[in-house]
Amino acid sequence: MKLAYFAPLPPKRTGVADYAAHLARALAPHVAIDFFDSAPGAAPIPGGRLIDYVARPEAILDLPDYDAVLYQLGNNPEFHAAIFAAFQAYPGPVVLHDAVLYFLIAGLPKGGMLREFLYNHGPDRLSEFFAIERDSPSHLVLRYPQPERYKMLRRVLSLAPSLIVHSATTAALARNLGYERRIDVIPLLAYPTAADAESPDVIAPTRQALGLSEGDVLLGSFGFIGRTKRFSTVFAALARLKERLRFKLLIVGEGPDLTGEIAAHGLSDDVILTGFVDEPQFGRLLRAVDVLVSLRYPSMGETSAQQIQSMACGLPSIVTDHGWFSELPDNAVWKIGVGPEEEDSLTEALLALGQNRDRRVAMGRAARAYIAATCAPEIVARRYLEVLGSSQHAARTFYPATTATGAP
Repeated sequence: MKLAYFAPLPPKRTGVADYAAHLARALAPHVAIDFFDSAPGAAPIPGGRLIDYVARPEAILDLPDYDAVLYQLGNNPEFHAAIFAAFQAYPGPVVLHDAVLYFLIAGLPKGGMLREFLYNHGPDRLSEFFAIERDSPSHLVLRYPQPERYKMLRRVLSLAPSLIVHSATTAALARNLGYERRIDVIPLLAYPTAADAESPDVIAPTRQALGLSEGDVLLGSFGFIGRTKRFSTVFAALARLKERLRFKLLIVGEGPDLTGEIAAHGLSDDVILTGFVDEPQFGRLLRAVDVLVSLRYPSMGETSAQQIQSMACGLPSIVTDHGWFSELPDNAVWKIGVGPEEEDSLTEALLALGQNRDRRVAMGRAARAYIAATCAPEIVARRYLEVLGSSQHAARTFYPATTATGAP
């Protein structure tokens, strides 16, 4: 099978790029892959052909020569706007990484965002389009505080001959929006490198470099820093624990500056901010953590790659009982709700796991067993091959986006 594979690829600073690269390596023994990405990009397979379809848009005309096309589509306009445009010109199976595409659409030129808003919601709701800009900080629609109100999925659901999603939650949402074609729920794969940094010879120097002392509990939060990560709740809970638990909180990822909020909670000496790190360092830091704090609300329908990798490493984690996280086994993660009791529940969970190493080990073992059974690269690759094999001829005609009708 010859596959046209649309995805952001490393060194692009997005988790979808890392995922796409690892998935491609798992598929490579079975499929001939051409990588469609805008520069800079690096084909993740030695000798793999990288096609810059943004610099050479005529490359889209060659897609009928492929047996299958696959689009990795997420919510970040910087990395996915060009993929969205290519998909509209030549629809094919979509790996939908987010069930809310508001930011992808908001990153289009204003006329493009208006067109998509009308396509999704109709002219009767046009006043809401102008309210989005009015209600956005500094009138920047990419900073709109309630993106979950506008999922902006209709174009994708109108054109995609099939969907691949990573959770039953997202599959149900697509069905509720009227999508009637094929949906396959395929878990995110665990990266083979996730446990490479497991040796104590790696862990001890990493913890030492972070300034940890013997007996310190290292809490970790990984990935893009956004409001859905519930950092206000995290900081409030940790401020209550300063006299009861020796801890450091490691925050790895890019996003808004948290230093002011950290200081306001009296945690300036207790929080380590690294910013963006490359994948090898990400793995070393992840493996040095004792407890992962992986809160997420409201969900955009996303599945967390860093959560999968942490579970592959056998790490215990505290998650929000919402969206995909609620689908994880109860013995493999500690789930807390959202609401008036969230801070109390988080405080209880942090204290219980922080003070009880045996409990951490038991939860970590359950997490590792779950990942081995569901997210191993060979298992995930096999599922993709089944889907691609059954949809080889599903995207062999060009459909101008303007002809899309009957959308859910």
